[in-house]
Amino acid sequence: MGVTVAALVAILACLDVVLRVAAPASGIFQTTIDVQSSTALYAKLEEFRKFDGLKVAVLGDSLIFGRAMRDKGDAGWQAHTLSSQLQNWLAEEHPGQKVLVANFGMNGTLPTDLENLVRIVLPSKPDAIVFDLSLRSFSRDFDREGETRTRLWLDTLSVDANGTYSTGKGWGGIARWSHDALVNWWFLYRSRDFLQALWFDGSPFNFLVGLRDAADKRLQGSAGATGDELGDVVLLMRARARYEKIDLAPDNPQRQALDRILRRVSEAKQPTLIFYATENPKVLPDLLPQKRFAELQAQLVQIISPRPPDRVYVGPLATLPASEFLDHVHLDKAGYGQLSAELGPPLDAMIGRR
Repeated sequence: MGVTVAALVAILACLDVVLRVAAPASGIFQTTIDVQSSTALYAKLEEFRKFDGLKVAVLGDSLIFGRAMRDKGDAGWQAHTLSSQLQNWLAEEHPGQKVLVANFGMNGTLPTDLENLVRIVLPSKPDAIVFDLSLRSFSRDFDREGETRTRLWLDTLSVDANGTYSTGKGWGGIARWSHDALVNWWFLYRSRDFLQALWFDGSPFNFLVGLRDAADKRLQGSAGATGDELGDVVLLMRARARYEKIDLAPDNPQRQALDRILRRVSEAKQPTLIFYATENPKVLPDLLPQKRFAELQAQLVQIISPRPPDRVYVGPLATLPASEFLDHVHLDKAGYGQLSAELGPPLDAMIGRR
């Protein structure tokens, strides 16, 4: 029995060593995934922290994540996201230099979540941080109890400049301590959630559900297309309800979170590019009257108080045509290409001043 256990431990140790060398070298942790746990985020963050070259962290919501392209039939969506296209843009501007633009986008991210992401990413010393803002995030729907955050596990997660992972102090006892120790020392354990998200779209269960849904859609044929159109209508109606409750007042928890983010990056002297998540010009009139939209934009600029070169704000882009939108806010490959072309020059100028 003892020999069997010892052999198993030796095999696991060897496997861990091999993975610790081979996995990062393959670039697998640079892949965009749906981050749903602290360990999955940590796996991506460690790749980013250790990267020796020009590195930019792109944070934000589903617009940053980019998977809406896949849901609309773009099989190559990973290469078409904002982070991928910005990385290509910067690589062309800096030939011979290694460049990494990491995608830390998460569906539904609010400023309160973004505040934690900024805190967690800062110790990895990015050359620049990029994140998006939308008026939707400041809806009063998100100041109700239980609705102010989408990922509570971000509250307790911290990673220091040496890459030490911690999920909080003074709570959880031995279970938390052992979890943190395993993440810090056992590469396979640390990578489990990331690899499940990569190979199974979150988990084996989610993978099977996805296969079932794909089969149903194929069998339904044209009825599936009708279902997609109905989903777009529901999404628009939900967005309209959010926009009706937008409030940038100082007592809004999302506004307060944005204030703290701006204060934190300023104190850290961290170059930060903030851009507005431009709405589909064809749909925007259905979401907000033009006068109200202009008023809110003016308030948002006043709150952000751009301070070039370290804090740059890029507002709504008139260069994005309706044809490059998938819905009221998500973009297709061409739309992300246009967005990266707009953000690339100010981002490069910001990095050049470092």
